[in-house]
Amino acid sequence: IGLPLYWHYQSYDAIEVARAMARTHPEAFVFLGGVTASYFAKQILENFPEINGVICGHGEQPVIQLMDALKAGSGVSEVANLVWRKDDQTIVDNREKVRYFGRAPELNELVYGDLSFLRNGEIYAQNFGFPLAYSMEYSRLENRTRQNMGRPFFPLFTGRGCPWKCTFCGGNRDTLRQINGGAALGWRSHDKVIEDIKLAMDYGYQTFSLCFDPIPTKDDYYVGLFEKIDRAGLGIDFYFECWGLPTERFIQTFAKSFPSPESYLALSPDTGDDNVRKLNKQPYYTNEDLYQSVEILQANGVSADVFYTIALPGETLDSARMSRNQMLHLYEKYDNMRRIMVWSVQLEPGSPQFETPDQFNMITDRHNFLDFYQAHGGSSADTYTSLGFKINDYFGDQRDLGDIAEFERDLQRLKCMEFCFLSPDPRDFSVPKKGREHCFERRKQLAETRNIAPPTAEISEHYDYFDALAEERTLRPNKSRHSWI
Repeated sequence: IGLPLYWHYQSYDAIEVARAMARTHPEAFVFLGGVTASYFAKQILENFPEINGVICGHGEQPVIQLMDALKAGSGVSEVANLVWRKDDQTIVDNREKVRYFGRAPELNELVYGDLSFLRNGEIYAQNFGFPLAYSMEYSRLENRTRQNMGRPFFPLFTGRGCPWKCTFCGGNRDTLRQINGGAALGWRSHDKVIEDIKLAMDYGYQTFSLCFDPIPTKDDYYVGLFEKIDRAGLGIDFYFECWGLPTERFIQTFAKSFPSPESYLALSPDTGDDNVRKLNKQPYYTNEDLYQSVEILQANGVSADVFYTIALPGETLDSARMSRNQMLHLYEKYDNMRRIMVWSVQLEPGSPQFETPDQFNMITDRHNFLDFYQAHGGSSADTYTSLGFKINDYFGDQRDLGDIAEFERDLQRLKCMEFCFLSPDPRDFSVPKKGREHCFERRKQLAETRNIAPPTAEISEHYDYFDALAEERTLRPNKSRHSWI
């Protein structure tokens, strides 16, 4: 029985499902795979006897090898990339003698768009959209109507690997080398990608999404892919999240190939402070570079989402407000802006932040796998308020005297008061005051749905997000949530 533990957010759920599987099927070999599982492989096996092994790094061939070995009863000591428990005291790492690294030709042998292999594949196609939150209080149809970002998105796979080392990323170059045995880029052929598009279209997908441009200054791969899609006359929409800034040729080809208003790009400057961006983000670009790209996007009729990240290493309250001012500038000057969002990023295992927090003037409360497991299974598991770290000297006042939990609360208060972008239409940007007003209306509507008393106050300087959660817990003591996201 194999389960994905790809990112740390899955830590608690993946382990608990694996435990339940092991109890129900004690004869089974239960194993995990994914970036987080690979990074913490030995710690997981040391702490959770229900887990028999972890396939580290690329798993295409190792999983097949494992299935064959188990079926033959020949033992698993020759399975590539496998870390496994030989007995209660011994953990064996097969990578010391046999490793597998998936190369580009092998990626072309894989099929990603054929949902016929899934039971009820059409349900996946109908329900994978944005926002991704799924409420148990609504029917499947009601949840679908609330995915009002447009059509369902199919996540397209074009390649893997990374040449960069961003401070906040757990999938950076060095971590990939550690868990995969390499970080080299591997690209799928254009024809195989188009085959996946056609297969996914058979299940009703119209919009395809991508978040992989590891060498944005070299645009040949995507320019060629877009041109082939255009010539094939598929008539699809595209949502492309850019790591760096797209070239002018990329933008022009994108505009020609995907003219629908449902097609747009996303930019991720992360911060409005050039110095903070240079410290944290690769490939680096300046604010001037950003504005030039936005001008080219507007000249070519391409809409854009823009993503920011608050509480990056090296950031202070003043530089965070530089991001806020840049967000407002983009909103007011350019009519091709869609959502302009600011998020916080939890501490990622394998990121430079995690491995050397002192280097970034940070303190953390997550040092090993058990810390992540407990964090995601406890009362502070909220994705956007529980960060796992504090940046020292961030606010420049008495707030810097608090601990990690107090930093998280102060940061959430800042986000609500100065960065809230909630909008009745999640495809649009909203200024913070209107965002808080919409948040209050949303809470009142939910209270009516639940047949409980309405909330008493809008979030403000004196009544913050955590106060609102506490009030709801008094009204729904047995069914309180940790978030409205």
